[in-house]
Amino acid sequence: MAKMWKFLLFVAAVIAWAESSQGQRVHLTTVDGWRFYKVHTAGQMTNANVKAACEAAGMRYPCYYSGSDGCIGYWTSDCIRYDDAGVSCRTLQVLSANLCGTTSGYGSHCQPLDDTFVYIPGRSDDSAFGVDYETHNFNLHGADYTNMFALCADIDDCASSPCVHGTCTDGMASYTCSCENGWEGADCDQDIDDCASSPCVHGTCTDGMASYTCSCENGWEGANCERDIDDCAPSPCVHGYCTDELASYTCSCENGWEGTNCDQDIDECASNPCLLGGTCQDHVDGYSCVCPKDATGKNCETECYEFSTVAVTHREATEACSTNDGRLVDLKDDKLQRFLADKIAAISGASNWLAMRSAPLPIYYSDGSSSTGSLQWSEGEPSSPLDMCVLLDSSDNYRAKTAFCTEQHNYVCEAAVKPCEPNVCQNGGNCTSCFDGSFCDCPDGFDGLTCEITPDWCSQSLCPSGWTCVDHIVHFSCIDPASASRMGSYQCSSASCPDGMYCNAEGVASFSCKPE
Repeated sequence: MAKMWKFLLFVAAVIAWAESSQGQRVHLTTVDGWRFYKVHTAGQMTNANVKAACEAAGMRYPCYYSGSDGCIGYWTSDCIRYDDAGVSCRTLQVLSANLCGTTSGYGSHCQPLDDTFVYIPGRSDDSAFGVDYETHNFNLHGADYTNMFALCADIDDCASSPCVHGTCTDGMASYTCSCENGWEGADCDQDIDDCASSPCVHGTCTDGMASYTCSCENGWEGANCERDIDDCAPSPCVHGYCTDELASYTCSCENGWEGTNCDQDIDECASNPCLLGGTCQDHVDGYSCVCPKDATGKNCETECYEFSTVAVTHREATEACSTNDGRLVDLKDDKLQRFLADKIAAISGASNWLAMRSAPLPIYYSDGSSSTGSLQWSEGEPSSPLDMCVLLDSSDNYRAKTAFCTEQHNYVCEAAVKPCEPNVCQNGGNCTSCFDGSFCDCPDGFDGLTCEITPDWCSQSLCPSGWTCVDHIVHFSCIDPASASRMGSYQCSSASCPDGMYCNAEGVASFSCKPE
């Protein structure tokens, strides 16, 4: 009874092994594109069972010989054919050389080939050829052995390197490609279009290998052309304030400056503002006149003139001016001509004698010099060779014209400007006199006969918005009440103060404007 139980236990173990291990495979090596496996096989190790085990596993089977040139003695056309590379005609020896570096014992000296049987055609008992590593026996008759390993093979689907830009993983009659960055498709042969998502916000995309490049539109920058270039970053406005625009900028110039970059000083002398022979000197946001000794005023327009209300001969006019400590007016440029013309038109509207006369041509001034100035003459004048005098003709827009000196016309006297003694002008005004009269030249902002009227600086909104104005009568100051938030001292500019005053920074958050 005990023996019977032992037999039953043995049979149960064999059945359990067959169910759990049958068809299990172990990869041995790859030769000429064929992957060789040994597969667990239930039953006798006959050629028929070896073949059936390989086919059940989805594989083909090799023969004892390789089937290559000269190696077809133990081979049939149903077996695989592979290039044994001249190692041996015998399949197990070829595998032993690859696995263990030896061909001894027909493969029986290579442990991975232990208990492996290969299909060998032509045997009468249909036995497969096997080897045993522990005993180094070979040419084992498969009909005498059960539940060993069949030698099977399938094609290495990665042998042809199908993955163009990737790594191949072989499967059962299939393969899988793991693609490199930038490639896709079953064979990793399709370049991924990195521009497909339109990454260049304001530019043109050029596809690269697992990358792309953006050519930005004008005015944009960044890897994806997503940032507006700050065209004001290099501070192009030399004397002004920059406003950034798309691919451009605009400069708002400080007073006295012009040009695209506010780098051109406006020539305030271009209009020739200085009268009576004064010389103009250009400044930033202004000008000054260097006047001849007989003239004063911002534009040298203040000279002593006296306009008559009666008509007399040229000689009588000359004597009348001399009696009043003056002289008949000389006229040497068109600006003074226009100045006197406007005055005469407002007072009398009559023609007026000038000091000039011919004796005969050319015309001579009262100081004996000849006329070479820019005086505006009536058409055809001067032309007479006679002893003639010159007047401003009220009937011809006060152009210069010669006339007989005995004609009677109004006249204009001029006198040298002299300083007053004492100076009666207040608040920095300068007093000058002529023809026994006096007048005050007041600083900007002051008014009155003696410059006694002071300006109300703080009513004119001269300080920056939000700043506090402090009136000091002769000047004013501006104070920033939010000085704690300032990062640095106030920077004076030509726009800080009105014309005729200069700016002086006084600490972090205040400045003053004082007369020049």
